[in-house]
Amino acid sequence: LGRAYAGVGVDGTDISGVYYNPATMTLHKGTKVQAGGVGVGLNLEFSDDHDESHDQNGRGAEQFVPHGFFTHQINESTWFGLGITVPFGMGTEYGDHWAHNDTGVSANIMTVDINPNIAWKINEKFSIGGGISLQYAQADLKKGAYPGIQAATSEIDADSIAWGWNVGVMWSPLENLRFGLSYRSNVVHDAEGSLTVEGMPDLSGNSGPNLSVMNGKYKGYATVEAPAWAMATAAWDVNDLLSLYATFRWANWSSFKQLDITNDSAKVPTSTIYNNWKDTYLFSVGGDLRLTDFWTLRGGIGYETSPIKDPKTRTAIIPDANRWWFAVGSSFKWSEQFSTDVSFAHLHGVGERNLWAKNAQTGADEKVGRFRRLDAYLIGVQMQYQF
Repeated sequence: LGRAYAGVGVDGTDISGVYYNPATMTLHKGTKVQAGGVGVGLNLEFSDDHDESHDQNGRGAEQFVPHGFFTHQINESTWFGLGITVPFGMGTEYGDHWAHNDTGVSANIMTVDINPNIAWKINEKFSIGGGISLQYAQADLKKGAYPGIQAATSEIDADSIAWGWNVGVMWSPLENLRFGLSYRSNVVHDAEGSLTVEGMPDLSGNSGPNLSVMNGKYKGYATVEAPAWAMATAAWDVNDLLSLYATFRWANWSSFKQLDITNDSAKVPTSTIYNNWKDTYLFSVGGDLRLTDFWTLRGGIGYETSPIKDPKTRTAIIPDANRWWFAVGSSFKWSEQFSTDVSFAHLHGVGERNLWAKNAQTGADEKVGRFRRLDAYLIGVQMQYQF
């Protein structure tokens, strides 16, 4: 995190490569454990085009994202590792009855990935690795149930367990130069849970439909796909003082065309959130300065593209945009076996950030406002111990 993930895995400074590229486990002798977490806070300032009383901030509560890794060298050529991570998640929240609740009220999504891996050191230049992932996903999504009726909401709370896999390779043409390639498969979650519809009115007195028959709690279903991604990384240990790193990552968010929320009742129609997203790319560079045997200072900068292809499909609960990463961090080596790390990163959304919604009278898409700020603030801490 302190380098905006530049060189992750092939850096050799910690064992998080268990998740990012399992081949890089061969950089670590003996047995190591690592544990920590990242606190995430958001600033999602929305400005309404027509009425400033409808301005909102969807930041929700701060989130804590834990992680843990373990590697063990079985012999001179074989390593085993285990990663426990939260690779995808979010938490956004607006008022239940805010003016644009049909674009989203709240979202809490969490995935937990348990990922055992094996790595093999072919020779001094090449290593390969691979593993499988058992992934648990839980999602609670709430949005307006009917355009123009702020009191009407629908909420799905569902979870799922699914499988995926990952592979990686590392090439070290020189002792101080390393390159990595890795791939992680998509994971398709067929989530089941409950769908709750509330606040739907009876409009029959105004020659409209009786929507109140839809109110109630039902079995709910949704299919969500965690995207596949591929990553290329590089590390150059320039000298005893300085190391430089780079990362390029592609993520297959174009697989997330739409989210269909279905239920077991004929009274409630399928609710569809159209995303029609596109693939995303992250570019980051960073470096480490080993100022003393005790203290290492690091920093990085990155740029990540947004998955949103059509601004009209942006939702308030996932108000994504292109973003810059600005990151700093430090490591403190307390002994030959024990060290700690701290880091801070600021993600700053840039470019197009408009929000569109359906006009309740005409049904046409119209621009209703703009997110003045789309920022995230991440603070990370962790410890490492070598047995």
